[in-house]
Amino acid sequence: MKYVMLIVDTPAEPAPNSPEFNAWFTEVSAWYEKWGATGKLDGGHQLQGAASAKTVRSTGVTDGPYIETKEVLGGYSVIEADSIDEAVEIAKTWPGVDRGWITIELRPVIEMG
Repeated sequence: MKYVMLIVDTPAEPAPNSPEFNAWFTEVSAWYEKWGATGKLDGGHQLQGAASAKTVRSTGVTDGPYIETKEVLGGYSVIEADSIDEAVEIAKTWPGVDRGWITIELRPVIEMG
């Protein structure tokens, strides 16, 4: 089954372009290489910042997400796992989760057609 990992940035993550941030991105690259080699990774992307977002509602389109939170969706990955428990174990290995920099939300994918 496919699961989407919604990767949520928190205020605790390192500042962009800091040595700690650059080292963290090296870890993220290694995570993609590791899970890509296992066949468990089915893609993913980093997202541009919340300031670039548009929100579509029945009342129209607005700039930004306008969510009252300090955590924002920073990217996603799609993984293949035999169960939600296996997906959780994979998500726990995402760099920064163990340091409180990142929160992961997992959701099963409903495949259409």
